[in-house]
Amino acid sequence: MSFYAVQIFNGLVNGGFIALMSLGLSIVFGLMRVVNFAHGAMYMLGAFVAFIGGQFFGVSLWLALILAWVLVGGFGVILERLLLSRLYRLDPAYNLLLTFGLTLIIEDLMRSFFATTGGQFLVPHVLSGAVYLGFTFYPKYRLFVLAVSVLVCLAAWFVLEQTRAGALVRAATERPDLLKCFGGNVPRLISGTFFCAAGLAGLAGALAAPIRSISPFMGQEMIALTFAVVVAGGMGSIAGSVLMGFIVGVMSALAAIWYPPAAVAITYIIMLVVLVVRPGGIFRGVDISNFPLHYTPMTDRVRRIFLSPGLSVAALAVAALLPWIVYPVVATDIILWGLCALGFDLLFAFAGLLSFGQAAYWGAAAYITGVLVSHFGLPAWSGFLLGVVGSTAISIVFGFIIAQKKGIYFSMITFAFAEIVYFVVNQFAAYTGGEDGLHDVFRGSLFGISLANDRVFYYLALFFVALMVAFVFRILKSPYGMSLVGARENERRMLSVGYNVYFIRVQAYALSAFIISVAGALYVLNHQFISLEAVYWRASGEPVMMTLLGGAGTIFGPFVGAGVVLLMRNTLSTITDSGSLVLGCLFVVIVMVFRRGILGELVHYLGHRGRGGGITPAAETKRVSSAH
Repeated sequence: MSFYAVQIFNGLVNGGFIALMSLGLSIVFGLMRVVNFAHGAMYMLGAFVAFIGGQFFGVSLWLALILAWVLVGGFGVILERLLLSRLYRLDPAYNLLLTFGLTLIIEDLMRSFFATTGGQFLVPHVLSGAVYLGFTFYPKYRLFVLAVSVLVCLAAWFVLEQTRAGALVRAATERPDLLKCFGGNVPRLISGTFFCAAGLAGLAGALAAPIRSISPFMGQEMIALTFAVVVAGGMGSIAGSVLMGFIVGVMSALAAIWYPPAAVAITYIIMLVVLVVRPGGIFRGVDISNFPLHYTPMTDRVRRIFLSPGLSVAALAVAALLPWIVYPVVATDIILWGLCALGFDLLFAFAGLLSFGQAAYWGAAAYITGVLVSHFGLPAWSGFLLGVVGSTAISIVFGFIIAQKKGIYFSMITFAFAEIVYFVVNQFAAYTGGEDGLHDVFRGSLFGISLANDRVFYYLALFFVALMVAFVFRILKSPYGMSLVGARENERRMLSVGYNVYFIRVQAYALSAFIISVAGALYVLNHQFISLEAVYWRASGEPVMMTLLGGAGTIFGPFVGAGVVLLMRNTLSTITDSGSLVLGCLFVVIVMVFRRGILGELVHYLGHRGRGGGITPAAETKRVSSAH
């Protein structure tokens, strides 16, 4: 009995960390409509503040907790004032993308200075040892963590819901113009809110420093869990986030008794169950029905140009020459990552849905293909077909759950689902190779032609990529493609004329997954090897960056973006090991000043000269403001 009691207390302590993280994330989203992907990096920074303070300056735990809150909160305010504040009038998806890039930058900078370490020395004498609870002994420090997390969560709820300061913060986010008329300092209130939310993540990291391994990447797992908890609790609901944090902590601890690997997966299973039973989460979160959709600079005139046969022939000619310009394996990676990004862009630019789960189908198709070829001896073409079919079938099943969401909810649930796929792949190491990766995925031959030659395989891959691009063309020119764009532009009107918008989005999600699966299955054959990086969350973020860099909605933009990113990465790998830092900076620049991308800028220029005119950033801001 005492064993179960200890596990429950351990679950409550872990739930306390998750609750503090979820509380900060919910406050920022509920009051500011910002999804802060860098919240996990703030958690990591808080742990390092405590560690550095105790190790090099001899500060006590009490002072370390205060410093973590103040310094991390202050750092959060700097990011909010310099960067995030410039995106408030745009789709919240851009905040998510910006903070994703900031996460890459922060983690890579910390990796350059610190390695994995521990901070057990921070525990003061008064909290060392254990205390008898009447049925078992339990560490004092863990009880302290539980007490602090509960008290902080209660204090945050009281301030936001029962005080004048909380009322002013809510007014600053809901009716800022009206509050300004009454003399309210809206920027200061918003910055103060962000300070407290970032400080909560820093506090959670400082509390975790004495009992968890401290590393530059410790926030990655935490942010994934936090997203799942916040979605299940109700995006923007403080009570829902805190309650789900403790529930997930306890359920994970109990699951670890019977099957330890399930301790991580249980969080995402709970999220999926909650969303099936109650799509809005346990508590009703923020209403996102009136959130502005992202825009695309595509006009009808320019759309016809990019869908024209002449441009397609020109693009195919360039692709045919590519393996003679760069190394054939790299050339194949460019067109396959470009195809993956095109699958993402079908959802992003044409359906108005930001998916953050491309890794689920990119990696699933790659691993299914690899396992069938490596372990079961199937020919490469059979493994390829079955990999694509299997991955697409998974997308259809989960599409009926995922398509219930839209806006930033859609992004969160796709991200969480990708984490489930990562867990599954990692647990079946006997087949997937686990952390060692899957080897010996031989290409074999097709119709008597050996595929061992990299240049030959490139042209085979190019054949499938060309088919997929033609398939996307057919979708966009069809009545279904028009209905997909119509559902993005005006969902209510589409419903009023009899369209089933929900089913349209399910189809779009499955089509996107199908395109990505083709790319993933070919990718494993290109390298004849696959590792966990294919299902890691960064594999979901890179197609987003490629699409934005090349130009969303331009069909060929994702391929241009893929070429720039991969060639830049290969060049940087010979110069520095800080590739993530450079890519993170590139992400930030794209989101802040280059949202149209390379071909997107060309599209905007042509559209501005055409009859329909173009969409300037000022005009877009005005449109979004009027929508609010």
